Amino acid sequence: MKKYLLVIHLFFIAGMCNGQDERPYVKTSFVIIQSTKNYNAAKATAEKAAQQLQQKLDLRDLKPNKKNGLTYSEKDCENEGGYPCYISRGRYDSGDYISIEWSDAFDGFTKGYYIVVVASGSTEETATALKKAKRIFKDAYSKQCEVYVGCMH
Repeated sequence: MKKYLLVIHLFFIAGMCNGQDERPYVKTSFVIIQSTKNYNAAKATAEKAAQQLQQKLDLRDLKPNKKNGLTYSEKDCENEGGYPCYISRGRYDSGDYISIEWSDAFDGFTKGYYIVVVASGSTEETATALKKAKRIFKDAYSKQCEVYVGCMH
């Protein structure tokens, strides 16, 4: 009986992934206060922004990496196909918090930059965060792209 239930469960999971929309993407807006090729500069800006904007700083345990731009630890990458690995912000983690992201992971973004993001979500959800950020970071802007939300296996 347990084997039978396991087989049904596996078919259900496979069906969910294969039965998704042809384009499992959502449009997501990102409020960006800095783009730089220097990780330390991005980190300094992120820390400053957390204090000045009174927002949570969440670097998501990511570290700079020459191959991927950013990566999780070797241990965390074991289940993601090997080291280095990076999953960008925007899948299911919208909201107002500060992170550093790697621009190569975002469709339509200029490649090779660490970007300091202070909010993500729909255009409506990020509008207030953009206004707040512009008061302190005059060059803050919002950029929208499609983020993949399908299966990751």
